[in-house]
Amino acid sequence: MGDGRKLKEYIDCKGTNVRKIAKATGISATTLYTIIQKDSNIRFDFALRLANELEIDVNEICSASPFSGTITEEEIYPTLPSGLNGALDASRVKTYLKNSLYPLMHLFGKNTMPDVDNLLTSFYQLDDEARKEVVETIQFKLQYHRDPARAEQVKQIKGW
Repeated sequence: MGDGRKLKEYIDCKGTNVRKIAKATGISATTLYTIIQKDSNIRFDFALRLANELEIDVNEICSASPFSGTITEEEIYPTLPSGLNGALDASRVKTYLKNSLYPLMHLFGKNTMPDVDNLLTSFYQLDDEARKEVVETIQFKLQYHRDPARAEQVKQIKGW
């Protein structure tokens, strides 16, 4: 059984449907229907959102989970085509994911990543002024609400 059939089983088990899950996760219903009909694998970033919404472990619906131990490094760290240069070139994306995002997921739990994904998606939809305000708000909150233990854990991550 592939990821698509497993996803369909969990959707049915939760008493919901593809359209509701699509709306809640921001993944198009067409994409979800295709995954289910073709019983294809689910991208890990999509699987995180789906697992969060369905309140299940991501490994239940994602055979390509970095936590399953069954995939290659290239599958965990997808890269952009080599023709793209600059901040988003393949090497930088892979390095960022390997040295920053993956260790954070390991420290604080894979189930928080859909929230991070949604925050980043929302952040980049804001105009310049609003993005600046978000950054200032976080900096202000860190002055009074920083968790020293978590801050120390983050400092231990290479490059932070």
